[in-house]
Amino acid sequence: MLAKLPDHSLITEEDRVRYTDGSISVTIWFDVDNTIFSFEIIFDLLLKEMALLYSKKSPPRYVKVEEEIPKFGHAKKQSIGSRVENLPYSRIIEFEEVSECIPKQERNFILKIMHLINKNSGA
Repeated sequence: MLAKLPDHSLITEEDRVRYTDGSISVTIWFDVDNTIFSFEIIFDLLLKEMALLYSKKSPPRYVKVEEEIPKFGHAKKQSIGSRVENLPYSRIIEFEEVSECIPKQERNFILKIMHLINKNSGA
């Protein structure tokens, strides 16, 4: 089950909220009117991570999180892949099962976007 993470950044909890359960990470950013501006769901943390990205300013997409080859002396980095993948229906079920702690309005909005992506991808 997802648990809310403590906020230790300069961004206030009114602007962003984060949840994780060890295998899924959810970050939600809010507009000034307290509606969802964007969200990111990372599936399969520390494995072959996949990210579901949504923003009011761009189309939603489901992509791989790729490891970048680090430069000598630099820490390893990750980047969001550019190739859009099909969102499997199993990811919707997986999110539904662990997201009960997310407020209903935000959870339903995310599920609506997930179903829309799944429908449009034909997965």
